[in-house]
This record gives sequence, C-alpha cells and structure tokens, in this order.
Amino acid sequence: MMENTYTISNKLKALAGVLILIGAVAIVHGFMSDPARTWNNILLNNMYYISISMGALLFFSLQYITNSGWSALFQRIPLALGAWLPVGALFMLLLYFGLPDIYKWAQPGITETDKLIAHKQPFLNVPFYMIRIVLYFAMWLGLFVVLRRYALREDSTTDLTPFSKLRYYSKVFIFVAAFFFSLAAMDWIMTIDAHWYSTLFGFRAAVTSIYYAVAVIILIIFWLRRLGFFGEFNDAHRHDFARYLFRFSIVWGYLWFMQFLIIWYANIPELTAYYYPRFIGEWRVLFYSEPLINFAIPFIVMMSDDVGKNKIVMKTISILLIFGLWISLFLQIMPGSTGLLRFGFIEAGSWLGFTGLFLLLVFSALGKAPLTPKNHPQLHESIHHHI
Repeated sequence: MMENTYTISNKLKALAGVLILIGAVAIVHGFMSDPARTWNNILLNNMYYISISMGALLFFSLQYITNSGWSALFQRIPLALGAWLPVGALFMLLLYFGLPDIYKWAQPGITETDKLIAHKQPFLNVPFYMIRIVLYFAMWLGLFVVLRRYALREDSTTDLTPFSKLRYYSKVFIFVAAFFFSLAAMDWIMTIDAHWYSTLFGFRAAVTSIYYAVAVIILIIFWLRRLGFFGEFNDAHRHDFARYLFRFSIVWGYLWFMQFLIIWYANIPELTAYYYPRFIGEWRVLFYSEPLINFAIPFIVMMSDDVGKNKIVMKTISILLIFGLWISLFLQIMPGSTGLLRFGFIEAGSWLGFTGLFLLLVFSALGKAPLTPKNHPQLHESIHHHI
C-alpha cells in the first residue's frame, strides 16, 4: 500500500485563507449594499455544502448497507466531507437574523394579508422553524459522530465489532438522514415559495445529494492520487465511480422531469406559479441549463463504459456537476426570494468564501486519521478489486 497519512499543505491552507477572505469581503459588502440578497446567498451556499456533506455520508452508509467491498479503500473521504455539518448548523442558526429577507411567511404582519400563509402559520413560524433546525442537526451530528468513532476504531483493532456497529448505524443513519433531510429541504428551500408545494421536492433533494457528493469524492481521489496516495486506485474503481455518476444522472433526470410534468399536466395555478417565471421569464436560460448540465451531458457522456471511466472525462463531468448543483439551488431560491436575476461579486465572492472554508475543514479532517482503514475486513477486496 502507498503512504497512508495525509497532511494539509501550507499552499492549500493559504488558498483556503484567500478564498475565505474574499468571501468575508463579499458578505460584508453585501450586508452594506443589499442585505436581503446577501442572506439569500448565505442560505444558498450553506445548503450547497450541506447537500454535499449529507450526500457523502449517505454514500458512506450505503456502502455498509449493500456490503460493497470495492469502496473500502476510499471510505475516509466521505467521512471527511461530513466535517461541514457543524459549520452548516451554525450558519443555519445565524439565518435567524435574516429570515424575513428570505421567507415571505417570516415577515411581520403577513398573516393578516395572506390567508394561505395564515393557514400554514402553525407550521411556518419562526420559533418552530428554529426548533426544527436544532432537531435536524442534533440527529445528523449525533449519528455522524457515532459513524466516525467506529470507523476510526477499526485502525486499532482486528475485531469485527466496529464493522458490525457501522453496518447497524449505517442503517439508522440512512433512514434518519434521507427522511429528515427531505423535510429540511422542504423547510429551508420549498417554503420560500410558500404558496407552492411539491411532494417530490424533499425526496429529490435527499437522493440527488449523493450524486453531487460522488462527484466531489472523485475529484478528491484524483487530487490525492497526484500527491502519491491511493496508488491502488485502478480501472475497476474508476468504472464503479463512473457508474454511480451515470445511474444518478438518470435518477436526477427522472425526478426533475416528473416534478415538472405532474405540475405542468395538472395546470393548477398555485403550482404552476412556481414554474411560470422560471420557464418563460428571465430565468429561462438557467432553467434549460439545469437539466442539460445535471442530466443530459452526464447521461450521454457516461453512457459508454470506456468513455465514462476515462479520468479526464470523470474529472470534467464532476466539475460540471459542481456548477450544476449551484445552478439548481440558485433557481430554487432566488426567484421566490429576491425575485431578481442578479449575479455579481456578492454571489461569486460568497461562494468562493464558503468553498475556502469547506476545503479547509475537509482536508484538515482528512489529516486527522489514516486515509485508508487498515483493519477494514473488506480492504483487501477493495485493493484487488477488478471487473
């Protein structure tokens, strides 16, 4: 096996620091010039990295539930991606001060003029909203700590107890995460358009988070491989990761199309009001770009095994999906909150700042434990994985 201990480099720390500084300047500038726009960008970027973090932990749990030995070599990477969750919880709590700038239902006196929001007021109110945030993160973080503790315990024992515990708690986590992340996505994003609803919205957010997390995992593996790690990464591993991207592109496309088709066919005004400005208004370029980037291009390119597992293709598609997730969340948030299509220093700078913080947290977490679980019972199978 190759070198197993990673240390975050000073160059990467410096890069992350510069990005965080840019983000801080963008957010300060935003609060001085357009607070509402800034709060919405904080929600967008935080949801962006919460989605990747939760998707990575869902991927991690899925490997244990399905008894997938091929991925044992790389399981410390999705665990490291979970490092965003505590910071994500903090940013969600800070949104308390900007709720009226994001959600119409949080504006004082809105229930007196809007009968539908008044009807939903027992659920859509600030105290209950904040309580739900605390409950969501308490469950996710608690289970994340348990998963990480048993995963790291494998390094110090050859006993199968940690592996058995991981299989059990992975089942618990995947249920809790999938169900409550669906509810969280509805709370944090869908209620921006308080008159609209979709029964697929939360489920789609939870399932597709795995899609984007796999793209990030792929990029991290290739980055670490350049540094001399994961010398065992072979053609069969690339094939399996490529199949994940291909299959989840189909899932993404199916869920996006079904949500749109059902609403379009039913033609109910309170439902079509969500799609109308996105479909034919100033947002239409982004609206059509979203399925192109997140579904059509990955589906067509990754369809061929030989093309899909090519490392350049895998990197390109993964980078494309990083932008695809941002576009998807931008379309879900901005039309119903600010109502204006704007992209400038606030949007670009805040995303760079969150990205810098994300890189610092994730790569620091990677350095706190061996990159490969040396006593994992399926590690030998993963190292010698072939098709």
